[in-house]
Amino acid sequence: MKTRALILAAGEGTRMRSRLPKVFHEVAGLPILFRVVQAITPLVDNAAVVLGKNFEQSAARLRSFYPDASIFHQDKRLGTGHAVECALPFYKGFNGYVLILPGDLPLLRTDPLSAFLEQSMREEVDCAILAFAPENPSGYGRIVTIENSFSSIVEEKDASIEEKRIPLVNGGVYLFRARHLVEFLHSIENKNSQNEYYLTDLPGVLAGKGFNVRVFSADDPDDFLGVNNREQMAMADTTALIRKKRDLMQSGVTILNPESVRIEDMVEIEPDTTILGPAHIFGKTTIKSGCTIHPGTILRDSTIGENCEIKSYSVITDSIMGADCIVGPMAHLRTGTVLKSGVKVGNFVETKKAVLHPGVKASHLSYLGDTEIGEETNIGAGTITCNYDGEKKHRTEIGKRVFVGSDSQLVAPLSIGDDATIGAGSTITKDVPPCSLAISRARQTVIPDWPKKKKNKKGK
Repeated sequence: MKTRALILAAGEGTRMRSRLPKVFHEVAGLPILFRVVQAITPLVDNAAVVLGKNFEQSAARLRSFYPDASIFHQDKRLGTGHAVECALPFYKGFNGYVLILPGDLPLLRTDPLSAFLEQSMREEVDCAILAFAPENPSGYGRIVTIENSFSSIVEEKDASIEEKRIPLVNGGVYLFRARHLVEFLHSIENKNSQNEYYLTDLPGVLAGKGFNVRVFSADDPDDFLGVNNREQMAMADTTALIRKKRDLMQSGVTILNPESVRIEDMVEIEPDTTILGPAHIFGKTTIKSGCTIHPGTILRDSTIGENCEIKSYSVITDSIMGADCIVGPMAHLRTGTVLKSGVKVGNFVETKKAVLHPGVKASHLSYLGDTEIGEETNIGAGTITCNYDGEKKHRTEIGKRVFVGSDSQLVAPLSIGDDATIGAGSTITKDVPPCSLAISRARQTVIPDWPKKKKNKKGK
C-alpha cells in the first residue's frame, strides 16, 4: 500500500538556547531534520514537514535540500496532534498509510523504519507504534497494555507511579491509515498537564473503537535519541560518528586511533585508504582508494584521487586532487585548487584558485594564487604569485617545463612561456617568452676587506 511521511518539526527548541530552529542544528555534518528526511525518503512516495519557528527561512532551507517536500506551518504550539491537523491537505483523500515521526531524531535509520513498515503492512494494521526499551525510561511516554493488547500511551508528566515502571516506551514513530487521521484526529482532547493535543492519544482512541493497533519494538535504543539541548546533540553527534567510522572500517578503510578521527556522514572513502588520527574530514569529501591521510589533516568538501598522500597538518578546502599527489606537511589548499596527477605541494605552500598540471612541483614556502601552471614545471622555494594590486585580482599563467628560481615574485597579470627559466630572486613584471631566461635583480657587488674599512671609518 502507498505510504506518505509526515515529519513534525515545529517545536520551539527553547532548551537549545539558540536563534536557529533546533532541527537545523547539525549532527555529523548534516542538519537534524535533513537526516530524518534522508532516512525516510527511500521508503515513501512523498513527504511533508510541519515547521514552526522562523517559518519562511526554515522552509527555504528545507527546500534547498529536499525540493519536493510539502511544507506546512504550525503557527500556534498546541501539541503534536494539532501539528498533524495543520497538514490535513497532505493526507485528506489519500488512500494509504501515513508514517508520522518527529524531526528531532537524528540517529533514526532507514533499515529499522523499513522493518517497521513491512511488519505493519503484513499485519494490516490500522495504527502501529514503534517502541523501544531504554536503560532509563525516564522522560518517555509509556506503552500501556492490558492483557498483552495495546491500551494507551501515557506521557511521563501524566503517568502514575505504576505506569512509570513500564520499561517499553514510545519512540515517537507511528503509522496510521490516512482515513483514520481525517475521521478521528478531532476527537483528541487537551485534558493534560500541558493543555496540548497529544498525537499519542490517537492510538488509544482507535484501540477503544476496536481497530487493529499494534506495537512493534526496535532493537537499537540509540535510534530514538532525541535532541532537546546541546548536551544531547553532542551525544547524538558522537554516536553518528561512531556508526560512520564503523561502517567505513567494515568496508575496508583503515582508521587508526579512531576516537580522535572525525568523519562526517556525507564523506565517502574507498577501501585501502588509511586514516591516521587525529584527523578531521568534513562535508562532501570523497577519498579514493590507496590514500594515506596523516595526523592533523583537515579536509572539507574536497575530492582526493587514488594513491595520494596528505602529510601532517595540511588543510584542504573545496579542492580537487588527482591520483598520486603528495601534499604537505603543513600545506594549505584553498578553494578552487586543482592538482592534476603526480603533483607535489610541499611544506608551507598555499594555493588558491590554482590549477597545477601533471608533474608540477612546489616543494617549499610558496603562495600560488589565481594561477595555472603547466606540466613538469618546478616552483622554487619562496615563490609568490602577486595576484592582487589593491583593487583587483589578476592571473598568472605559467607554461610547461618552466623552472622558477627560489624567492621569485611573479607580478600578475603575467604569462610565462613553455621551457622558460626565471632566475632566483627575481621580480617579474613583464611576460616571459618561451625558452628564455628572465632575471631582474641588482648586479652583485663584492667589496673586499669590508670589516677593515668599517673599522677605519669609525676611527676617524
